[in-house]
Amino acid sequence: MSNTRKPKVGKSKATIIDKGYEWGLYFWKLPDGHLFNDGQGNLLNIPSRKHDLSNISELRKAAAHYGQPDGSPWFYAGISRISDEGHSEQVDRMKNGLIPNLNDMGAVYDAQQTLKKYGAQD
Repeated sequence: MSNTRKPKVGKSKATIIDKGYEWGLYFWKLPDGHLFNDGQGNLLNIPSRKHDLSNISELRKAAAHYGQPDGSPWFYAGISRISDEGHSEQVDRMKNGLIPNLNDMGAVYDAQQTLKKYGAQD
């Protein structure tokens, strides 16, 4: 039996920012629902635009090459790969109270709203 009722949340207000990004990463999703990885947390993926059949084909070939032909491509919009150096820079930015990734539109939007409401901290 499926629970299709929406929970009541009172008079809360939520703003959802959905830009419908057409760029992101395709991952290889296994039949059990898990994403294919190398056992060390590295996920098989390819940067792509949504519905790019050429990149989906490349991902399918790579999955088969690594022994996982069964599965399907799964698109995650609005994300990109990052190097170890880029990750380290983002951690440093976060530790210094800055937005780690300026491409994170949700975080940038939230920061703008906070500045409008409270002003800049000196």
